[in-house]
Amino acid sequence: MKIKELFASDVSRRIEEVIKVDQTDENILRSEIDEYVATDSIRRFYTSILERYYETPNKPHEGIGIWVSGFFGSGKSSFAKMLGLVLENQELSPTFPVTTVILDF
Repeated sequence: MKIKELFASDVSRRIEEVIKVDQTDENILRSEIDEYVATDSIRRFYTSILERYYETPNKPHEGIGIWVSGFFGSGKSSFAKMLGLVLENQELSPTFPVTTVILDF
């Protein structure tokens, strides 16, 4: 067995070196979302952020913001991008609701 046979996706495909938060190409977005792995820890952070975000209309204040920090290559941009897509409640197609796919709720 070859190493490439261990992967679910073709490892010889084009893989973006940097996550672009403002990427709008549907095929790239779909690929990034399909391959995003939301660990239990990441899900807890999303849940915490989203709970506070949805409380905002009932508890108005000056603004809402989050600080995402981590080491180089730790997934900060992916985390922020997926959070943004969820907050936009974007759908790439009726069968591909971003919120459901990312958060698996």
